[in-house]
Amino acid sequence: MKQLYLEIFSEFSGVKGFFSTKYGACKGSPYYHEAVFEKQGLAGMQRICPEQVHKNHIQVIREKGDGPVTLPGTDGMITNVPGVLLTTVHADCLPVWFFDPEKKAIGLVHAGWRGTAAGIAPKAARLMMENYGSKAGDIYAYIGPGISKCCFETGPEVYEEFRTAWDFTSGMAKKQGEKYYIDLKGINQRQLKDAGLWPDKIGVSGHCTCCEPELFCSYRREGGTYLRMGAGLCLL
Repeated sequence: MKQLYLEIFSEFSGVKGFFSTKYGACKGSPYYHEAVFEKQGLAGMQRICPEQVHKNHIQVIREKGDGPVTLPGTDGMITNVPGVLLTTVHADCLPVWFFDPEKKAIGLVHAGWRGTAAGIAPKAARLMMENYGSKAGDIYAYIGPGISKCCFETGPEVYEEFRTAWDFTSGMAKKQGEKYYIDLKGINQRQLKDAGLWPDKIGVSGHCTCCEPELFCSYRREGGTYLRMGAGLCLL
């Protein structure tokens, strides 16, 4: 059988995280793939899905309800409620997972280039500190899979967005003419370090969704795709 998902935070107990491959993908949003949920033991959890508008609004989930919920105008979620399955969908944009094993709190965000420029990942970490008393040094984060610097070619407007907002030029390399290669994973990693997370607790996936067609679907590689891979995270 084809590999349905990659495990995230598998070294910890009390939490389940995953990122689906193209074999565990779904059509559009919200994310739903029964076999992935069943194999992870998450079939009975309440699914929460943000609308994903490429901004940096993050919703605090304070209680578990009965059925699936879609959050309008939202790109990320945090919670300390067991049984709530945070989900996002992806076809090149980065998922970023968060887990504080001390305060038993989690977060999951959708970080495309606009969300990254708006600082959605460090915002999630700060909200965990504000809402749950998390300490920066206790939070684990994991970035990717997603499009990597090798494949993320952009115009000067994206370069200027990061240079102006963050003064980040180290994660961007100029190509011939007016094109740039942007390292979204590296930029998110630096943002989280600047937010106080310990470098050895920030993991970065080596997988590039764009140049690994055997494992992932890619909006850029395929010139648009209706398939979306799913990220998920849940306290047990």
